[in-house]
Amino acid sequence: MHKLDRSVATPPTCLAKYDFKTHKWSDLDGPCKKQLRFALFQMQGIPGITGEDAKEYGLRCAYCQGAIRAEGHIEHFRRKNSSHPNGYPELTFAWENLFLACGSNDHCGHFKDRQGGPAYNPDHLLKPDEEDAEAFLYFHSSGSIAPREGLPPDDKHRASETIRVFGLDNRSLMGAREKAVTKYREMLRTDLEELASWDEESRREYMREEIEKTRWEPYASAIKDFFQSR
Repeated sequence: MHKLDRSVATPPTCLAKYDFKTHKWSDLDGPCKKQLRFALFQMQGIPGITGEDAKEYGLRCAYCQGAIRAEGHIEHFRRKNSSHPNGYPELTFAWENLFLACGSNDHCGHFKDRQGGPAYNPDHLLKPDEEDAEAFLYFHSSGSIAPREGLPPDDKHRASETIRVFGLDNRSLMGAREKAVTKYREMLRTDLEELASWDEESRREYMREEIEKTRWEPYASAIKDFFQSR
């Protein structure tokens, strides 16, 4: 999960045409979905995005940070199902409730609201446009994920619930994060002798620069935690 900035995106005006009392999500037309996907893409803050078809910049899931193939899944943070006891149909077309997620059924949005899934309280989850999940979640170079050490009890619970409900400890995700980190682990091994000759501040600056270079890559939080632990 990574921090998203909703303030830098342009909310699609077409959403105002839809009312949850008279429309279903499936009524959302193609042009509006296209505008919405682009606005959700803008929230990632990647510089230089100028057009709705700019897929070459690299879509990443709001929850797992994995690369999104094809168009991804427009996800309701609070489920829209009116028949569910924890449903929020009034937020079906609410801009603030929508994120761009991967289409996996094993983790993230589809996993969260799967049929027969365990109950959860959305107020106990980290919302990526409101909180920086990196302050709550620690990504180990092995691919594992856990609440950060030293969190207050309420924050630790929210971190644990976010991992559980979105399935962020899924084995395939762990493998993908480990693979993303391995590239940079090998790079550091190659540069180890030279880095050992640098003073501490120069090494820290090197790590900061590498973190900045990789901030738009899939699983950037795992890569960042790897560099910060060196």
